[in-house]
Amino acid sequence: MNAVTRLDRADLEAVLGRYDVGKLEDFWPAAHGIENSNYFVRTTAKGMPCEWVLTILEQAPNAGAVFAPLLDLCFDAGLPVAPVQRNAAGALRDSLRGKPLLLTPRLPGSHPRQTSAAQVAALGSAIAKLHLATRNPSFATPNHPRDEDWLRRTAQSVCGQLTADAAQLLERSRHRVASLLHSPDAAALPAGIIHGDLFRDNVLFDGDRLTGLLDFHHASRGWLIYDLAVAANDWCSESDGALDEGKADALLATYHRHRPLTQAEFERFPDFMTYAALAFWLSRLSAAAKAQAGEAVRVKDPDEFQRIIASRLSSEFRLNV
Repeated sequence: MNAVTRLDRADLEAVLGRYDVGKLEDFWPAAHGIENSNYFVRTTAKGMPCEWVLTILEQAPNAGAVFAPLLDLCFDAGLPVAPVQRNAAGALRDSLRGKPLLLTPRLPGSHPRQTSAAQVAALGSAIAKLHLATRNPSFATPNHPRDEDWLRRTAQSVCGQLTADAAQLLERSRHRVASLLHSPDAAALPAGIIHGDLFRDNVLFDGDRLTGLLDFHHASRGWLIYDLAVAANDWCSESDGALDEGKADALLATYHRHRPLTQAEFERFPDFMTYAALAFWLSRLSAAAKAQAGEAVRVKDPDEFQRIIASRLSSEFRLNV
C-alpha cells in the first residue's frame, strides 16, 4: 500500500500518445482504491467521447502475469469486466516514472453505498459466473496469499497495537481459522480462480443491474467459497458488524442456482466468513501500523472488521437456502 502517484496533463499526454485512444480532453483521480493509483481519463476519437481508467501499479499484483489473460477470459465469457488495452506496440503494460501502468475502458455505473437484496442477489450470480468461466484456464494462477503463515506473521506484527480485548479476539479468531485450514473437509472443498476482493468499491451497479467487476489484482487460486465469504462480510453486514441473514441467503441462493454449492461448503461458510474477516482486519491493522510509523499509505478503518469478527464469533449463521 504505497503513496499515490500524482499526474499532470503532460504525463497523460505522453502515456496516451502510445495508445490509439484519441485526444486527451480531461482527467481526474478516482476516489476509490487503496493499493494503486487510479485516474479517470476522457478522450475523443473520431469525434466520439471515450472514458478510460488509468491504473498505476504501486505494488505488484498477486495475479502477476495472468492478470490481463484472466480479464480477457472473463470478457470473452460475457462478464462485465474491462479488458486491458494494448498500446501501439501491442504491449499490455506500459510504464510511467518506472512504474507499470494499465489502461482499461471505464465501465458504466457506480459503487453502491447501501446494498439492496436485489443487488446482493445479482452479485451472487456474477460470482458464480466468474467461477464457471475460469474453471479451465490455459494459464497457472498464483495461490491465495493470505494463508495460515501470512495470518500468523501479520498478527505478530500488529499485536502490540491492540487493546487486551482486541488481542483476545484476534487469538480466538486465529484459532477458529487455523482449525478450518487444517480440517480434512476444508481441504476437499471446490477450488479455482477467485477474485479475492469483491467489496462494494470493486463492483459497479446501475440501479439493481450489475455493470462492472473491477480490480482483479488479488485474483488467485483458492477456495471458491472464500469469494462469497468476502462479499457477505462487506455487502451483508450491518454497521455494528451483525450479519443481515436475509441478504446473505440471497447471495448464496443466486450463486447456488448457477454453481450448486456442496454440503461441506454450506456447513463451512460461517467459518470462511471469519477467515475472510480476519484476513482483512489484519491487512488494515498492518496498513494502520505503517501509517503510524510515518509511511505514506492509505488506510481503511480496521475497527469495521473487528466488529464483524466479534459478531461472527458470537452468533452462528444458519443458511436458509
